[in-house]
Amino acid sequence: MVIPDIRKDPITGGYPHPEGYGIESYGHLGGCYREKGRRKRIEDKGAGRKIEKDVNEMDRRSTIGICIGLVAIILIAWMVEMNVEKPSVILPEPSPEVVEQKGTGVVTVGYGWSTRDEPREAVEEAVSLLKKGLNGKSPDYVLLFSTAGYNPNEILREVKRLLPAAQIYGSTSCLGVLTKDGFHVGKRGSLALLAVSSSEITFGVGGASLDELPPREAGKKAILSAIENAKKDGKPKLVLITSAPGKEEEILLGVEDVVGKDVPIIGGSSADDDISGKWRQFANDKVYSNGVSLTAIYTDLNIGWAYEAGYLRTENMGSITKAEGRVIYEINNRPAAEVYNEWTNGVISEKLKTGGTVLSETTYYPLAKIIRGKGGEIHYLSIHPLSVELPESSLTVFANVEEGDDILLMHGNWELLLNRAQATPYNALVNGNIPKGEGSFGIYTFCAGTMLAIPEEERPKIPLLISNSIGDVPFIGTFTFGEQGFLPGVGNRHGNLVNSMIIFSRVK
Repeated sequence: MVIPDIRKDPITGGYPHPEGYGIESYGHLGGCYREKGRRKRIEDKGAGRKIEKDVNEMDRRSTIGICIGLVAIILIAWMVEMNVEKPSVILPEPSPEVVEQKGTGVVTVGYGWSTRDEPREAVEEAVSLLKKGLNGKSPDYVLLFSTAGYNPNEILREVKRLLPAAQIYGSTSCLGVLTKDGFHVGKRGSLALLAVSSSEITFGVGGASLDELPPREAGKKAILSAIENAKKDGKPKLVLITSAPGKEEEILLGVEDVVGKDVPIIGGSSADDDISGKWRQFANDKVYSNGVSLTAIYTDLNIGWAYEAGYLRTENMGSITKAEGRVIYEINNRPAAEVYNEWTNGVISEKLKTGGTVLSETTYYPLAKIIRGKGGEIHYLSIHPLSVELPESSLTVFANVEEGDDILLMHGNWELLLNRAQATPYNALVNGNIPKGEGSFGIYTFCAGTMLAIPEEERPKIPLLISNSIGDVPFIGTFTFGEQGFLPGVGNRHGNLVNSMIIFSRVK
């Protein structure tokens, strides 16, 4: 594959800030070079006159002058020290009120996790841990992420038994779950809980079944139920979402029918360990196998969020000329799989002969839809090729596509995918104007496909990188089969191979 310049934006023709790619910045007013072991400097004196100076000689003269100056300063300071009586300085004791205010905040959070084999024991252990952070308070809201190895009905029943006053939102996660304490993977399963008690945040959880309603209507019903359970009027500040994979775009439209396109809707599709359909969604006392769960969030606290893929763009671009639903039949009037194979220098050559799943082959080479916002914004929404279909050599993907969509090829490696666990939480802090260490809690979503592309021994670094960005702040994380997020100037969209972070400030 020929990639002329991965740093250059093929759409705008410009370059991102070089530090974003680990490239040093260089000044242009003067420059140094080496000649036979000696450094020389070219200085521009204007009017086309340039003077070459021996930098080594300049350095020697500068060093002598600096040393003389330092000696003079030390002598003067010594004389002053000997002749001037210094007053005693006593630092004041810190104000107890200030210390208490800084340490308490307005949000109380507890979190816990477990990898025990028995569901009841796992929930009991996780709840025991999270209660230590709640300081005796009863939580208003609980996030629950669990792998599919447990009986989901038993898990939810136990959480309700132990935390009866809380609204519960959550879903199943692929392979493991995340907390501030680590990347948790058990023999049978793992689960994580995060509980919140606060008078400054109001949560409302709602759900709906996709077996009983069309996806758009299910999204509308779920958000109306969430707003009702929050006992609030008006639009929420943010909506947290999870659903069964497959109809995410239509569900988002239903939610936007109620809250509009300017409210961020962020989250991820529920997952299992092997795409066998064991995913589940939790909404208060309901467990859905094919449903949607939402949380409507109202608060005056700052909320920071970021929704990013973290791949590099290439200059391989085209237009979808034939498509339906989640199948790309043609790119530039040619069979889509053949074009993709050429762009990637033969990554799916074997599957062009046999057809079949190409998930692992394409994780480092996603396509991206080029989406332009009302204010001139340009977004690259990554989509993951799932399979090659014969005889037409079409590509099935994990997101909806339409004829006329402009697309390009992106690429990456496991190091890039891992490092976004630090970059995306940092960007969420910046977006929310929240200093490091001043968040109350975070919710992290990481695509399961990208997690599986990271070597197993490197995955425990994910929570370490998150904490390195946000500081000593509790968080909970899940691995998903599709990710939803907000694109400024566009609205809410469903993509693949994405990670996202939501973080709440601690105090107003």
